[in-house]
Amino acid sequence: MDQVLRDNYFFGKLMSKTKKWNGSQMLFPIKYQKGVASVAFNGYDLLPITQQPVSVSMTFYPTFVATNVSLAGSDLSINDTPMQTLKLMAVTMESRAQDAADDIGNFLQGDGTSFGGKAPNGLANTIDNGTVSATYGGLTRATYSGLNSTVTASGGTISLSKVRTLWNGISDGPVKPDFIITDYTTWGYFEQLQTPFQRNTSDFRGAGPSMSASTSGYDSQYWDGMEISRDKKITTGYFYMMNLKYLEWYALGWWEGERVSPRAKDIEGNVYKDKLYAPSDAFTWTGMIRSYNQGTVNGFMILGGQLISTAPFRQAVLTGVTGVA
Repeated sequence: MDQVLRDNYFFGKLMSKTKKWNGSQMLFPIKYQKGVASVAFNGYDLLPITQQPVSVSMTFYPTFVATNVSLAGSDLSINDTPMQTLKLMAVTMESRAQDAADDIGNFLQGDGTSFGGKAPNGLANTIDNGTVSATYGGLTRATYSGLNSTVTASGGTISLSKVRTLWNGISDGPVKPDFIITDYTTWGYFEQLQTPFQRNTSDFRGAGPSMSASTSGYDSQYWDGMEISRDKKITTGYFYMMNLKYLEWYALGWWEGERVSPRAKDIEGNVYKDKLYAPSDAFTWTGMIRSYNQGTVNGFMILGGQLISTAPFRQAVLTGVTGVA
């Protein structure tokens, strides 16, 4: 029974559908300005013949995160007897895979600067306007405005008007956000925005504020067709609105080994029983390596790749929420 690991929803959502890493680095061209302006003309008027540079490339490098699995041969020997109460190797592997997922969930909330900058990018430096990180993808945010996300200080409260303003800032016609995630406390504040009648009777999911309700509260909430997800790793008071078409994990498998998943088979009491936590391409297991001067074995679960937003200006966050308007 796990009494340590808590909700890690963004990790599961992100890793459930990854893209393939390719090469020593990945380049993503972005258009940062319009070209030579169009002109109205007649007859033999001279027309523009110059070219205006309009694009540059963001550059990203892979990162690697390792989680070790170590067991003493004496423990494995004792476990391999009729008095065995659990399969030590299998349960330890499962436990460490879930530890790895939890640690990576923490990295995904960070800013990529831990371990001397060897950590993967996180939401803090990806959904940012230059406050946390002045550059993104090797380019300066002050120079290329499209690298800036919408970061809005809430002034302490959340309201439907502020949420709609956030949506307006990152939407253009059919190009609009498709995912909302926040911490548990802010999720509760959003619940209070619904009318008492809606809180107690409604069960609908159309466009606009909606929820799946019981007589005492919500099991899930929806706004403008998007489920409002919650995660205990999200910074308290942060309400993220994302377009996941432009925010993905690019996975780089380890050069040898086999796929491994944190999804629970033996351990109970945590979120990893859910099928969401079975990422197909995220983790590689190196296999056990026997120590040359000890009666032990040790192996590594390795996550390779990078969190990349190809359009940071399509991402947004409302910060500092401590109540409702």
